[in-house]
Formats: sequence, C-alpha cells, structure tokens
Amino acid sequence: MQHYAPRMAKTEYFHLQEAESVQLVYDFLHQPQRFMEHVMRYTTSVVTCLNYGVRCTTYEDPAVRGIERIMEELSALNLAGAKPPVEAFPWLWYLPDWVMMNWKSRAKKTGELMDKVYGDLAHIGRKRGINGLNSNTLANKLRESEHHSGLTQRQQAYTCGIGLEGGSDIVAGAICTMIKDPVCQKRARDEIDSLCDEETLPRWEDEQQMPFIRAMVKEVLRWRPPIPAGLPHRLEQDDYYEGYFLPKDSTIIYSTWAIHSNPDRYDEPHLFKPERFLNDRMSMTESAAQADPLKRDHFAFGAGRRICPGIQIAEQDMFLAFSRLLWAFDFSPPSGMHVDTDQSAFFGETVRRPKPFQAVIKPRSERRVATIEREMEIAKQNVFSLYGSYKQDRLPSFDDSWAA
Repeated sequence: MQHYAPRMAKTEYFHLQEAESVQLVYDFLHQPQRFMEHVMRYTTSVVTCLNYGVRCTTYEDPAVRGIERIMEELSALNLAGAKPPVEAFPWLWYLPDWVMMNWKSRAKKTGELMDKVYGDLAHIGRKRGINGLNSNTLANKLRESEHHSGLTQRQQAYTCGIGLEGGSDIVAGAICTMIKDPVCQKRARDEIDSLCDEETLPRWEDEQQMPFIRAMVKEVLRWRPPIPAGLPHRLEQDDYYEGYFLPKDSTIIYSTWAIHSNPDRYDEPHLFKPERFLNDRMSMTESAAQADPLKRDHFAFGAGRRICPGIQIAEQDMFLAFSRLLWAFDFSPPSGMHVDTDQSAFFGETVRRPKPFQAVIKPRSERRVATIEREMEIAKQNVFSLYGSYKQDRLPSFDDSWAA
C-alpha cells in the first residue's frame, strides 16, 4: 500500500485537502445542525479523490452512505459477545450458522456490501485512469502495475478501500472536547488568531507555527484512539517477552488503549492535555518511523509493517479541520445541556465513535463569513472541477441499493 500510494505532488493534494476543508467550514456555516455528517463527508471525500478521482459533494453521496453502512455493519459484527473467536479457533467456521447466532450470514452480507462499494468505486477509478482523467489515483496506479503486482481486481478494490472508514470520528471527538473545555478552545483560537486575520484561513504551512493545534491533534488520538485494540500482527520468528515464549507465526495483538492509558508514559492519562505534546516537534509520520517505541507520540495509527499507510494524509486532514473550524466558529453546548467526554460518550468495540451530541456553532464574525463564501467559490473553480463524482461516472449496471 505504501508503495502504491498516489504519486501526485504534495502541492496537488495539499490543494485538494485545503479545498475540501473549505467546504467543511462552508457546510458548518450553512447547516450547523448536521455537523457530524459534514465531517464524515469531508474525510471520505479526500480519500475518494486520492484513490478514485471522485468527490463526495454531500453526505447523501452514494460513496459516503456506502462507507457509513460498512462502518455500522463492521461495528455491529465486532461487538463484545457478538463475535465468535473465529481467528483463535478456525474450526468454529464449520459450525452451523444458528449455533453462532447467525453471525456467519451477517458477516457474509457485510462482505458482499464491501465487495459492491469497493468494487464500484475501484471500477470508476480504473475507468477514469484509462480515459486520462485523474491518472495519479491509487486505483489507476494499481491498474497500471497489475501485471507486475499480480493483484486481482478484487484485491485492488480492497487495497483502495483501506482508509475509507477512518478520520471523521477523530474530528467529531475534538469538537466534543472543545465544547467541554472552553479554556482549551480559547487557547487554540488565540494561537490561530496570532497568525491568521479575518480574511486568511489557516494553511498547512502554518502547522509548525501552531504547536498547540498540532499538540491537540496528537492528544485527541492518544486520549480517544479510534481503534483501541490495535490490529493483529504475526511473528516472523520465535521470540520471548517478559519470560513468555512466543513461537513463530503467533498472532500478536497489542492494546492501543492500554499503552495510551499508561501513567508511566503519560501523566494523568485519563485527562485531555494537549500540553503534553507541546515540546514534540516531530510530525506524526516522523514519530511513527522511530525505531524506539518509547520515542513515539502515540500508537493510534498502528505499528510495524501494518501501520496506517494514510497517516500523513490523516495528519494534514485533521490539522486543517481543527484549525479552520476554530478560526471560523465558536463552539458551545446548548443552553442548560451538558456534553460528556468520558467513555460513556463513545460507542463501538472495534472502532470507537462519539455518540451523537448537540452543539451550538456560531460564526465568529461577518468578515469571516465573507471569507468562507469567497474561498468556497475559489475551491469550486480551481479544484473541485478537476474531479468526477459517483453519480456522474457510475455504470448503468451498478447496483446502488447499498446507497439507499
């Protein structure tokens, strides 16, 4: 996946991310009550542009709805007590479905849904590449190298599907935290205002001059990691750990939550404290490459060979979302209401997501509103016009029932 990452110039995907984050702020301005849906559209559209060359213009876009359904189904399948331990005991696959409470049939339906969503999007990306459109997408690069790589079209589709389900929960969790902690919100906003006036949106090149915003991004991922259990790894050789013998080919699953909650590593780990990362000048990508795990900032993107291949894109997405939303809006709880940020405010076993919550979102000034409107028109003309859409590029043979 790292090898086939879209080889577009950094400036090209910077322009894409900045344009998509402009629409994020624009959507918050015009439909603030749907803010969680806007975040889902934003994070999904960046990845579909990079992987397939198609944008998601609204939350109702078939690609967004399809990805949302996949997330819901995977979360339900992996709830504690709902999933049989089929990885540890493969013979369970041979039991009748009714013995496992119809889990196998539900897993099969989810797999069919993933085949359709990933397959349709990959087909669009391949077709656009053949026609000379968005030739730098991951789908097209995989198509061009399939004779060398040996990947089937289905394998290519799933490779492109990696990363489609992540990111929105992190931004939503940050909004929840800003509402809960107005002091932190003000500190972040003061840092932004020291660099950006009312007619200038924060940009990625401002990141090094916004250490508190960068620290916020890292702390949200440490404090509420979206995948608390981590991903399974396989040992390539015999090993020992604290006196335990671990034979070759053993499955190892590290607990992200346990690492992030270790008081020897993080002071008062249960608290949201961006200050803990203020002196950390490394990007998350640089930190993840450290050979010494004690020098890592966090493990939200995984470790080893299975580390998330989209870590750099995700870091930029989150910085732009955090900084631009705080530049544009004041966030507060509805009158008389309390916003929770403890564990009860999140749900999901495999993927932790914030429960729906309400927020009062108000633009900070009319000049900022005018800036948002102006930047949206520029994004439409200079960036959005370069990409297709699912509805525009779909084939008549596509079964869109998954997007209903």
